[in-house]
Amino acid sequence: MIDSYIKHTPHNKHLGSTKFIISSLIAGIVFGLLVGEPASKLQILGDSYIGLLQMTVLPYIMFALIANIGRLNAFEAKLLTRQGVLVLLGLWLIGALSVWAMSMALPKVDNAAFFSSLLVESSAKINFLKLFIPANLFQSLSENAVPAVVLFSIMFGTACIGYKEHQPLLEYCDHVTKILIRVNSFVVMLAPIGIFGIAASAAGTLTLEQFGRVQAYVLMLIAAVALVTLLVLPLLISSCTPFSYRQIFRESRNALLTVFVIGSVFAVIPLLVAGVNRLFHEHVTTQSRHARIPDLVLPLAYPFPDMGKILSLVFVAFAAWFYDKPLDFLDYPEMLIVGLFLNFGKLIISIPFLLDLYQIPEDIFNLFITVGVICGRTADVAGAMHLMTFTILTTALMMGMFKVNWPALIRNGLICFILFFCVSLGIRAFLEQQHSTEHPETQILSMQLLNQRVPHTVSSLSIPNPVALGSGQHLIERIRQRGIIRIGVHEDSLPFSFYNKQGQLVGFDIDLMMSLAEDLQVSIEFIPYESEYLLQQLEEDHFDIAVSGITPNPKLLASTRILYSSSYLDTHLALVVPDYLRKQFSDIAQINKLKNIHIGVRKESNFSDRINGLFPGFKVTELDSEADFFKLPEFREQILLTTAEGGAAWTLLNPNYEVVSPFANYQGAPLVIAVAGEDLMLEHFITTWIKLKQTDGTIDKLFKHWILGETEIKHQPRWSILNITR
Repeated sequence: MIDSYIKHTPHNKHLGSTKFIISSLIAGIVFGLLVGEPASKLQILGDSYIGLLQMTVLPYIMFALIANIGRLNAFEAKLLTRQGVLVLLGLWLIGALSVWAMSMALPKVDNAAFFSSLLVESSAKINFLKLFIPANLFQSLSENAVPAVVLFSIMFGTACIGYKEHQPLLEYCDHVTKILIRVNSFVVMLAPIGIFGIAASAAGTLTLEQFGRVQAYVLMLIAAVALVTLLVLPLLISSCTPFSYRQIFRESRNALLTVFVIGSVFAVIPLLVAGVNRLFHEHVTTQSRHARIPDLVLPLAYPFPDMGKILSLVFVAFAAWFYDKPLDFLDYPEMLIVGLFLNFGKLIISIPFLLDLYQIPEDIFNLFITVGVICGRTADVAGAMHLMTFTILTTALMMGMFKVNWPALIRNGLICFILFFCVSLGIRAFLEQQHSTEHPETQILSMQLLNQRVPHTVSSLSIPNPVALGSGQHLIERIRQRGIIRIGVHEDSLPFSFYNKQGQLVGFDIDLMMSLAEDLQVSIEFIPYESEYLLQQLEEDHFDIAVSGITPNPKLLASTRILYSSSYLDTHLALVVPDYLRKQFSDIAQINKLKNIHIGVRKESNFSDRINGLFPGFKVTELDSEADFFKLPEFREQILLTTAEGGAAWTLLNPNYEVVSPFANYQGAPLVIAVAGEDLMLEHFITTWIKLKQTDGTIDKLFKHWILGETEIKHQPRWSILNITR
């Protein structure tokens, strides 16, 4: 939230700050639209502002919790540990379920994508012991381990309860907290500058497609806050207390409107307490100590995560969907539990931590800040209603007024469920109309060669070279003499050699061979081969060299019947599995426990030689092409051992499959060019030529185009007003 640090200040100052922030937001958007991408340089202003906001978060949490908990007496401590904790857990559960339910509004996306380094990086593992146990408090502080700092502060504050000489220490903590608040008030004065930089950068670089997808988060958060604030929590109160929905709405509406305007839950605590007191005074006429419980309960609940912070975690689900890496159903409990503890601090710390945990690019956090002026205030509304609900239910428990009306609770629960379902479906239908992307299959089958300058033909048959080698003649001499190099290719080896939708033979290796022929100043005859007969065709002089994602097989090397060049591309070992099985095959230890698994691998490849050592108990089938894996019915529900680079390309044609890499201790294999006739002269020439192509950027250029899927189209500056007027 943009100005969630504006605390302990009068309402008029909040309103003035709000005006400045809104003005700077509008000015930043206008500036970004005016100048376009050059506005991205102003992002440094936003980054500086965010860093300044974050610098006092953990110290504030630690000292504030110690001071608040340490001042409790025995009665107040029992209040929180008995009734209060129970109510708080119930509210957190409602918030978590709301996030999960609202995430159903995100349309299904195809997981298929070109190769990314994220495919071969080990998934981040949460060290819960380190995250939650402050074995070294200073290390926890330096690493932003919020749960560990919170646990230390709670235990320290609890130890102060009943300790007679604790007052000076608590006063010291309270003074430190107030000073930290003053520091933050100085930082907040820079909010207009920071917001201007963030808004200008986002407006200058955000494309229309990206903007259309950001609206998913805004819609989801507003819908979740509206349903929880106006429906779920009031109906929960009315089902467990004597108060009606109308009474609850009457006493909460002014506070909720005020918190939206000023963007501060803390500032409306007096309004919330007054509203709760009015509710109970209608039923409690005595001046017993119970009548003043709301004055005590509500401020004590403030340091704990509220509904607004929990609902804001829907941004993590949105961010994963935005980058086409949607969270699995089983990811949500982990994300919500970790996010809950992180939310003892501020969202500007918890959101980046969760983005990093799920390997989501942190650039999207700038969008969270940009829309925070509206979304932050919207979430604060839910936070205010959370405090009011907590206070009403806890006070009712203490006063003996808490009684569950089960028929009403079940009826209201069904109403909430149906409305959440309908709203999620409505948002999903709207987003499906707005969000349309090119099918992954079209992306790869539309690709063209980067080098189309070399004359070439593609033969339908494989026959020996019509010009036999002369006595003592080397292959490279015949190639130059004829002006033609014959190259063996596998016609179904994505993304190295395959036919695009125009029927043209394309791919990484085809483009690479175009460069080779251009440097030799010869034309090309592409000759098809099958993996099983590659060695035989090389020996029978069907072609001079062979490509198409060839990985050297140690058994063939030992036979001395074939020569391999040096590597022109090092690949990564990976599995292609059905989407729903990716968790099962993401860990090598779990894989080794599985039985009756059918696995495919390309014939005569490096992996076919290694597969029995990797998976000793699996049923192995050697395939002429990875394409057979997706075509043969017996391979349904089974897995394929291949390269991550090639596997990613196959998932573009088969989006129901995904690439996983459980091989933390295993490397892939190099891609090489096979040389016929054991011709050392040609092998040495090609090896030297590969080194030249690696140093002059040719292979890197091909990698970006064919493996990463980056187009060769010249980047066009994003639309801006200045570009139109020029």
